[in-house]
Amino acid sequence: MEEKGLIVKDNGPTVVIRTERTTACDSCATKSACYSASSTEALIEADNPVGAHLGDKVVFTISAGSVVKAGLLLYLVPILSFIAGVVIGQLAGKRIFTSMNSDLSSAIFGVAFLIAAFFGLKLYGSRASRQSAFRPRVVRVV
Repeated sequence: MEEKGLIVKDNGPTVVIRTERTTACDSCATKSACYSASSTEALIEADNPVGAHLGDKVVFTISAGSVVKAGLLLYLVPILSFIAGVVIGQLAGKRIFTSMNSDLSSAIFGVAFLIAAFFGLKLYGSRASRQSAFRPRVVRVV
């Protein structure tokens, strides 16, 4: 996915690019790399392998594969974790917590697994943001 923008801050190996916010930004899974400048603009931190400087108009890319992967992680992992928690809670409620209602134990386990999934995704996201495969990259100066 290619976008255009203007470099507003030069940090050497990375730059901050101001670009127009599109409707694709709302559903983008890698929007954690962006900062909101206004309702119509976004500031994006990107790797700068081409050596662009402050004030340059540039074209930057975000890997479609990383967007798809991040989207799958953000949507599927919490849902599957919640379902697994409900199933495990239902089984545990019948076998281990015999005095507790199995529906209550399935709700508790479902919420616990959902919370664990969000913490796991947060940890994974902080590690993945350091990998260049998940970061926007400047490809050329316009």
